[in-house]
Amino acid sequence: MSCQLIQESISSYLDKLLTEREQKEMEMHLAACGECSMLRERTEKVREDLRALTPVRVPQRLEIDLRILASRESLRRRQTGSLPAFAQFWNGRMRLFIDNLMRPLALPCAGGLASALFIFGLLVPTLGFLRDPANDRPTPLFTGASVDSVADFGSHSKTNDDTLIEVQIDQQGRMVDYNVPQGHMTSEIGNLLLFTTFTPATKFLQPTTGRLILRVSRIVIKG
Repeated sequence: MSCQLIQESISSYLDKLLTEREQKEMEMHLAACGECSMLRERTEKVREDLRALTPVRVPQRLEIDLRILASRESLRRRQTGSLPAFAQFWNGRMRLFIDNLMRPLALPCAGGLASALFIFGLLVPTLGFLRDPANDRPTPLFTGASVDSVADFGSHSKTNDDTLIEVQIDQQGRMVDYNVPQGHMTSEIGNLLLFTTFTPATKFLQPTTGRLILRVSRIVIKG
């Protein structure tokens, strides 16, 4: 075997990936060739130094972000993997859109109409049906984002202090980013955010992005 072939096969030799015949030929060559023997020793030293390095721990926020991305991708593949699942996915999206469009108006309109009729019935004898146009002011139709449901887990783990989390919600009610202005982010809080669903904010009856402040003082974890 030539020195070039020996030097190209050093890593395979150290990993014991060669055949028995090739291993013996390598050993004979290394015993006779000082240059190749020195290369083997340097390669072994580099491998030992690499194994001695302290493993780098993944940042906790990166770990949580990757889990959220993986969960979204897994859900997307399950929902769009086949034609029936794809149709069911878009059917659910349309129902959610219509529900988000009508929900902010349903209860306020009913309650507002009932209140207006009641007050009008009380004040109609004293009304002069006069108004000042200068006092008319438009009222914007806006609702903020809100928590739809929080996962209910089994065992309990308490934090030492309250944690404030500012969550950014997109038009579909999904969490796209978060910030921790007070307290510390933990894996338990990450799990809580991962399984919490939100209702998006609306502006002029259309879903829009919004921000929501959550206060977490007690984390309930699934065992």
